[in-house]
Amino acid sequence: MNRLTMKTSQQLATNTPLTKTLSTMTPSIKAPSALGKLYSAIKATALLTMLGSGAAMAADNLGENTALVGSASTSVVQDEQTLAQGFSRAGQAMTSTQQASADQLKQQKVELAPRKTREQVIAERQALTLSAEQGSDQAGTKTLKSSAQRLEAGIYHEFAIYEASSRLFEDIDYDGFYRTFSVTFDADVHSYYLGEHANVYADLYLSRNGGPWELYHTTDVFTIVDDASDDDFEVLTTLHTGYPTDHYDVLIDLYEVGYSDIVATISSDDLDDLYGLPLESADRDQYVVEEVVTEVEVSGGSLSVGWLFGLLGLGWLSLIRRRQQG
Repeated sequence: MNRLTMKTSQQLATNTPLTKTLSTMTPSIKAPSALGKLYSAIKATALLTMLGSGAAMAADNLGENTALVGSASTSVVQDEQTLAQGFSRAGQAMTSTQQASADQLKQQKVELAPRKTREQVIAERQALTLSAEQGSDQAGTKTLKSSAQRLEAGIYHEFAIYEASSRLFEDIDYDGFYRTFSVTFDADVHSYYLGEHANVYADLYLSRNGGPWELYHTTDVFTIVDDASDDDFEVLTTLHTGYPTDHYDVLIDLYEVGYSDIVATISSDDLDDLYGLPLESADRDQYVVEEVVTEVEVSGGSLSVGWLFGLLGLGWLSLIRRRQQG
């Protein structure tokens, strides 16, 4: 016979109502303990954090496509130390020449501009070619030649981007996404003549997580000679605003000065070094120290988390001593 059966039999023998006995056996519902309240507070804080992060991501996805963007870029003088610097998915320390360029970036005035896709840039260049073919003589109109006109002029050379890589530098809030990075590429010109050279410039694009290619920088004009291996061109960039925290691919279009056609291109489709760079603009890369104070109500008062854990520790220590003494 178990304890409940024995107690029921005793109640029947003494003519005591069974309902009263069972009610005394039912455990009373206690008020939530301090630890339980702390656990509930932590869950609520975590939920609010998740909701806030989701709202921020939704705002990025919905609103950033029409926002203005701002960045600053400059070229980096190549030396032996810089040329020896390899590609890495982790942040790197800047060389002396890269640091000098980074100091120049901090002095640049950042001007916001509408987003411009690769298709829009190409169309603008083609429009300048059409105006030249139509004999536009408007003052101040800049016209370009086509690749067909290059051949008609007896200019026979080809271009290629032999290799390209990227480097990551500044991540102020240490979240693994960088505001400052660089892209390095080696452009070559091939011809029947030894020592062939050409004046070129490049458009650099970013694609957010497989999205459209958007222009972020057009380089100054620079000269390339044959297939020289020591004429790498590096562009150091700091993203200031309009670039949500995400992974970005890089594309480079090379142009010969005076012509509207792309003479060479390379992108993340060709090289892993240009694929999936973890980037974010400076307005999202800020180190902020936030003080969070959580209080738990106990018996009408309040108790800080530190005191709560201290009391719990004392309670465990007292229990252990009692067991040792027993």
